[in-house]
Amino acid sequence: MQFKELIGNEVLKGKLASMVDEGRVPHALMLIEDDGWGGVALAIALAQYMSCPHKEGGDSCGVCPECNKFQKLIHPDMHFVFPVNVTSKSGSEKKPVSDTFLPVWREMLLKNPYFTEEILNRELGIEDKVGNISVAEAKEILSKTNMRSYEGGNKYIIIYLPERMSQDAANKLLKMVEEPFAGTYFLLVTHSPEKVINTIRSRCLQVHMLPVETSMIQDGVSVYFPIISELLSNCISKNLSAMLDQNEEIVNLGRERQKEFCRYSTSFLRKIWLTKHGLAHIANINQEESQTINTLAKAIPEPFFEKAFNHFEGARGAVESNANAKMVFCNLTNLLFVSI
Repeated sequence: MQFKELIGNEVLKGKLASMVDEGRVPHALMLIEDDGWGGVALAIALAQYMSCPHKEGGDSCGVCPECNKFQKLIHPDMHFVFPVNVTSKSGSEKKPVSDTFLPVWREMLLKNPYFTEEILNRELGIEDKVGNISVAEAKEILSKTNMRSYEGGNKYIIIYLPERMSQDAANKLLKMVEEPFAGTYFLLVTHSPEKVINTIRSRCLQVHMLPVETSMIQDGVSVYFPIISELLSNCISKNLSAMLDQNEEIVNLGRERQKEFCRYSTSFLRKIWLTKHGLAHIANINQEESQTINTLAKAIPEPFFEKAFNHFEGARGAVESNANAKMVFCNLTNLLFVSI
């Protein structure tokens, strides 16, 4: 993937290219994104730029044999790691690793570089399970870093959601990050850097991505707009009964979509807060949301925002921990009601 093919983050792409040109790329880089911002695609574009022999003007050429392999996601020195679990698609009841699902991963990523964790889990067939990066995966990473480069250049280990590593896996990765082989680069893409063990996080250059224009990405999150807008409207009008009635709708979304709903809700609240402070022009508000956001910005009191952010993040964390969904969202409703 070329930098120019990716939506947004123009300043960041320029800085990454400059780091490559000046020989300042660290052996471990952590891209911090929110779900669906294209962190994996950016990591691939960076690896492609580093390997392209004909890079020019801050981007890879896109046509040489090296670029061609990166763009097809088949470069032998680019390795992917992502949370998996046992499914029928793995063809085995044994603990699978990322390589087990590489065909599915490649197809999904080529189709939608701005995939969400929900989309990944759906493609892997683990909607009702928690994906993780196991110690078996860490052993695979070690094996790959020990091998010589197939193409005689750099090796790239792209790790999606390192916060899903088991403690044993994280400890093994730490040793690799602490003493990397020459020409080996770890590119981590995380949604929750605070959940990555500190010893790994401290050895990475942390880079924060900016949100992309959501109206340009078909990631499906707008389906949550009617739910959160009605929930906030009922909250403002102090209609607790109506809020509680919405719980069933949220519970029926399923675990992965419940997490996606919480993420979208925090993003939606951010847009309302920016609009309330006269910053709607940087809020990436799409046409569907605009009128509702303007109305809510006038009605929601300032102290509510921080509390609501924390409540939705708490609910997302509880869902990730497999807490009872009815209890989680009933509690969320009550917390929002008393916070308004």
